[in-house]
Amino acid sequence: MEVDIAKKILEESGITRDEFAELCGVKPVTMRMTFYNGRFSKKAVAKLTQLRGDVVERNELAEVDKLIEEARSVKEGMIKQSNDERQGKVYLVPRNPYIRMVEFADGSHGRFKAQPGRFLLGSTVLLKREDGDMWKLVGRYDRKDRLL
Repeated sequence: MEVDIAKKILEESGITRDEFAELCGVKPVTMRMTFYNGRFSKKAVAKLTQLRGDVVERNELAEVDKLIEEARSVKEGMIKQSNDERQGKVYLVPRNPYIRMVEFADGSHGRFKAQPGRFLLGSTVLLKREDGDMWKLVGRYDRKDRLL
């Protein structure tokens, strides 16, 4: 085994040469000489190969954990978008008297249908996604369009 490869393996696994000497059962001075001369014993090569396998396995597990976490966050986002109700505030009443524009807490926007004269600027509404940026009004409201 080459010295550069051995140094890289020890660095990736977070082990110093002196700790590696203890793992191999030799004195630290002997291990320093081994690295200087580039002549590794069979036992040292076997330990280095084992450490390399451990590093590769650790990296693969970290990658799998990362992929699982990404999939979990995507799934949570899809579930949240598909069926949850969101609360928003009316910020615009366009020329069409049947449409209201609403802004949600996360900064996104949407539209919903309402009767003329209802849900004016500043009204808080509870909505459920219907189609695209259209939302459907849900919840109970009093005569002054306040959410109960």
